[in-house]
Amino acid sequence: MKGVQLMQLFRILVVQCLLFVTLISGSESGYIEVIRLIPVSQDGKWGYIDASGKLVIAFQFDRADFFAGDLAGVKIKEKWGFIDQKGKLAIEPQFDFVHPFKESLALVWVGGEQGKTGWVGGEYQYIDKTGKAVIIGDFDLADDFAEGMARIWKDGRCGYMNKKGEVVIRPQYTFGGVFSEGVACIWVGEAYTADELIEEEIAEYYDEYDSIYVSYDGEQIEWPVGKFGFIDKTGEMVVPPEFDFAGHFSEGVVNVKIAEKWEYIDKNGAVVVSVECDEALPFSDNLAQISIGNRWGYIDKRGNKIIKEKFQTCGPFIHGLARVQIDGKWGYINKLGKFVIEPKYNMAEDARGGLLHVLEGKDWYYLNAQGQLIWPRKP
Repeated sequence: MKGVQLMQLFRILVVQCLLFVTLISGSESGYIEVIRLIPVSQDGKWGYIDASGKLVIAFQFDRADFFAGDLAGVKIKEKWGFIDQKGKLAIEPQFDFVHPFKESLALVWVGGEQGKTGWVGGEYQYIDKTGKAVIIGDFDLADDFAEGMARIWKDGRCGYMNKKGEVVIRPQYTFGGVFSEGVACIWVGEAYTADELIEEEIAEYYDEYDSIYVSYDGEQIEWPVGKFGFIDKTGEMVVPPEFDFAGHFSEGVVNVKIAEKWEYIDKNGAVVVSVECDEALPFSDNLAQISIGNRWGYIDKRGNKIIKEKFQTCGPFIHGLARVQIDGKWGYINKLGKFVIEPKYNMAEDARGGLLHVLEGKDWYYLNAQGQLIWPRKP
């Protein structure tokens, strides 16, 4: 497989990792929830607004993250801690980096510094909502918990740990996906480790746990032989490794690719629907994104084209809205394919907390679902 095809594989992996993070963020159960408080900044300090744009927690933090349940990570000077929904410190700032709470545990980093492939020179810990470290792991890289399992990496290989800190699936995979609907996608075969990719100058990447590739040197290389399959929480192979690419299970099915053919299969490996397209992404809100000839649209679970391929790119449907790009500008459509927010923005993010985050010129704004400006408020 040539370099261009390799980069396409990297891009697909990145898109689907980001999609999964989007779908599970802000919820301990893994389902999308309405986030009541949104972090915003003003004059270099961060605070929180509600869905009406009212300032609820004053500007006082150096950085602020979204709430996950009743706690949110905030940075004060050089350290991170957590606040409650009244803005009071629930866990004192003491960490060098934090992830949101997932399944009542938060992944934090203590000591060291940010490097190309993650944090180096310190250690990963999982803390409870009192700030107590309940898991201190001997691993090189770690991820948030999802369905009671967290990805961990050791010596360039991925495995899985339970909430007791027990390694239940030893690190052995070059690629391991997040558990979703009881199974996880894995790569079986020989492949490059993260360190090898960088050492060979094939790719560079950053992101403390998703290992997102952001650049590529363009050389023509051969991708190692291997296939994607699925394992359960005991590590047993439940769908044999026979796919050239596989996403994550969503709404009972998963997108897979064999040669140039895209299909959606169930947990028994049975084909639910075949789709003639260049790329297919997971279902969200009962619709899935597909591309044909560099244009994107949406299908339903029977493979019917619900919204014709006419967008340069597009996001998943969340709460009935999806961001789309057309003629270089971003807007939002409903499930009928009609624009509810006209495409006039330089960038748009997936709907979150009942609000839409858009970039116009050099400034970011929050809009409600009707397109009304919520933040910053007009003078």
